[in-house]
This record gives sequence, structure tokens and C-alpha cells, in this order.
Amino acid sequence: MTWNIQAAIATAGYSQYLTRAHRQVFHTRSKATILETIAETIRSTDLVCLQEVDLGGRRAGYRCQANTIAELSEHEHLAIQENRVVRGISRHGNAILSRYPLSNVRDLKLPGRVPGRGCLIATVEAETSFDVVCVHLSLGRKDQDRQLDFIADHLPGHGRWVVMGDFNCGLHASAIEGFLDRMQTELSHQAVPTYPAWKPQQAYDHILTGPALDLNHYHHGAEICSDHLNVRAELEAA
Repeated sequence: MTWNIQAAIATAGYSQYLTRAHRQVFHTRSKATILETIAETIRSTDLVCLQEVDLGGRRAGYRCQANTIAELSEHEHLAIQENRVVRGISRHGNAILSRYPLSNVRDLKLPGRVPGRGCLIATVEAETSFDVVCVHLSLGRKDQDRQLDFIADHLPGHGRWVVMGDFNCGLHASAIEGFLDRMQTELSHQAVPTYPAWKPQQAYDHILTGPALDLNHYHHGAEICSDHLNVRAELEAA
């Protein structure tokens, strides 16, 4: 599963970008409930990539949201990455939660005109090991091209990898198509809309796999805990 959790701000309508703007700066009791719902939603999932996690800023009550979710969902293995700090307000990051041990964890900063984007890579020590990449790409097409090229440089040649996250572009965007061509792999599913969560129209969140892995039962979830829906699939060896 991949999920941009919007730091538990839980925007559920366009007007709430204004009415809940204070949640971008301050901690609220409602965020604890949202984190509990996220944890319950992912509890049965073996591998989860989260984006827009606050790792302990003021708006998160100075607690790492990734740790809170992992404790509640009982995922024993956790890797986190901090990408941008707004002093006195927030600590933006990505996280990987897993039922399987994680090894060879790499915290990589993505190239871009504006710093603050990253990809978190780890080897999942399942029965057949594979690499997972948690990403949150920039908004611009040129940056997305550069960032996916950068990620391709760090993927293994054996084809056992999965890249999950908020790509900020559609599944058939030139950046993704170029990435798939370079990695000699193809899509095995249709895009599913994930944004905005309350009336999804844009497919920004994706799960991509190497040629040695297959995806089945690819779909988005229904839980509105963020302005993005989560995306889920079953992963198996090809």
C-alpha cells in the first residue's frame, strides 16, 4: 500500500484547505483519531509506504507520526526519512512500514529546482527479497523526469523492485513512461484516481514494479484520512 497521509490534517473538501489551515501549523486532538484510523486501515497490510508524514514538528505535537502509526498498527519494522524542516512548525518526511525485516536502508535526496524531495529505499527480506522505494516527487515535469532518472540509477538490475508513492502526475505522464521504458518493464494495471479523496479525479499515487514482480487486485481504498486516497495491490513473483 502507498498513502500520502497529509500529516493527519484530513482535508475532506476544498473549503477545508482554508477552514483547517490551522492544522498545518498547530497540533489538534483530531489528528490522534486520524492516526488511529490510518493505523487500523494498514494493520493487515505487509508493506506500506507513507508520504507527507510529520516526523515530530509542532503541528504533530512534537511526536513522530510514523512511530505512532507503526506502534498502533503493530508493524515491527520501520524506516523513516526527513526531507524538509519548517523550523518551529513541521518536519516533513517519508516512511516505510513492514512486517518483514528491512535491510540496506538508503535515504536519498532527489534532484530538483526546490530542495526537499526524497526517496527512501530498503531491501525487504521476504521469502523472495526485493527492493522497495518510497517516493514523493515534485510538481514540475522536468523535475519529475530528473527524479525518476535518479531513482532508476539506484534500482537493482535483477528486476525485483517496487516503487510506490505520490508521483504528482498521471500514470501515463512522460516521466513515468520514460522510466518504465528505461527499466524495461510494463504496466499491468489501469490508473486509479486518488485525488482529491472526497471526489477522486486525478491519479497521482501509484505502485510500479520491475519485470520480476507482478501486481494483482490493484485498487484504491475508500478511507478519507487525507486529501489523497491510498492505493493497494497484491505483489508476487512473476
